[in-house]
Amino acid sequence: MDDDALELLRDERERALEVLRLIEEEGWTHYEARGPGDTVRDVTAKRANRQRQIIERMDRLIALHQRQLT
Repeated sequence: MDDDALELLRDERERALEVLRLIEEEGWTHYEARGPGDTVRDVTAKRANRQRQIIERMDRLIALHQRQLT
């Protein structure tokens, strides 16, 4: 993994942190419908969990890359 890839991982992690912050601190909500005529559902908790997963994965990938550099 090169430095450009590491920067992309860090950028993705920062984006996920920002979305999670907006949900938790600013009260952002997310809604979705699966298709035409479907009921719109609040999926805020699902989005927050997804952002946490992304952050965790990016942390692991960044740590792996840093271990390879030493």
